[in-house]
Amino acid sequence: MNHINEKALGKTIEMFSKEPEKAVKEFSVEGEWILEEGAPQFRSRIPFERGEATLSMDNPTPMGGSGSAPNPLQYCLFGLASCFASTYMMVATQKGVAIDRLSVRVENRVDMTRPLGLSDNPLTEGVRILLRVTSEAKEAVLREIEELSRKSCPAVYCLTQPIPLTVEVDAGRS
Repeated sequence: MNHINEKALGKTIEMFSKEPEKAVKEFSVEGEWILEEGAPQFRSRIPFERGEATLSMDNPTPMGGSGSAPNPLQYCLFGLASCFASTYMMVATQKGVAIDRLSVRVENRVDMTRPLGLSDNPLTEGVRILLRVTSEAKEAVLREIEELSRKSCPAVYCLTQPIPLTVEVDAGRS
């Protein structure tokens, strides 16, 4: 249902409820700044279960890039949109609710004076998620799924909860 493997999801829920330590996973992304003119500014090879994807980033031209690839905030918004959609569909499936169509739009306004060192203004005033859901389910049920999704979506948690950040610099010489 809903393009969710219910059997695999059920097995995972059962395993994690019996052995919660198995629910803790570690993820990492490593990339490199590209110094070659005309190329995107940053590239990362990201392995996943069945392969590897290469993602490129380039800042828009007003921010010193050439605009040849998505910018970092677009990837952030994509991550939020895809994570929320995935969570919504998992919750709907667990509740036995068939979704005919789900589209997600994530919006925010960004004040670029802060990253340029011109102000201490907040970078953004917030993020908005717009869901378009087509289903035979009642609107109240779809809203309940949204509320449960908001409470359990990892990307929403990362945006709404203080998370310790550590930055280390290895100043190796080439």
